[in-house]
Amino acid sequence: MTTLLLCALIALTSGVHFGRRFARAHADGGNLALPALAHGVIVTPLMILTVLLDPTGGSVLWMGVAGAALAGLAVGALRPLPQVAPVVSLAPQRLPESAQPARTHSAA
Repeated sequence: MTTLLLCALIALTSGVHFGRRFARAHADGGNLALPALAHGVIVTPLMILTVLLDPTGGSVLWMGVAGAALAGLAVGALRPLPQVAPVVSLAPQRLPESAQPARTHSAA
C-alpha cells in the first residue's frame, strides 16, 4: 500500500512540475505537447505499477493515481507565473561623442 501512495505522490509532483512547464510554454508561444508528453512518460509506468500491485478486488487504485496525475497537471498549469522584472544594468553608460562635454587643453 505504501508503494501505491508513493506512486500517487510522484504522479502529483510530476503533474505540478510539468503543468508549470506547460503554462510557461503557453505564455511564450512554445510547443505545448512536450510538457504533456513528458508527464505522460513518467505517469504511464506508475499507473502500470499500480495496476500490478493493487491489492483491492476491483483493481481501482490506478484511477486514484491517474486522478492525482491530472490534478497535479491542472494545479501546475493554473498557478500564476511569476512576473519577471526587466534586467537593469548597473554598469556606467557611455555617452555618444556629441553629448560629451568639450575638453579644454590648457598649456601649462
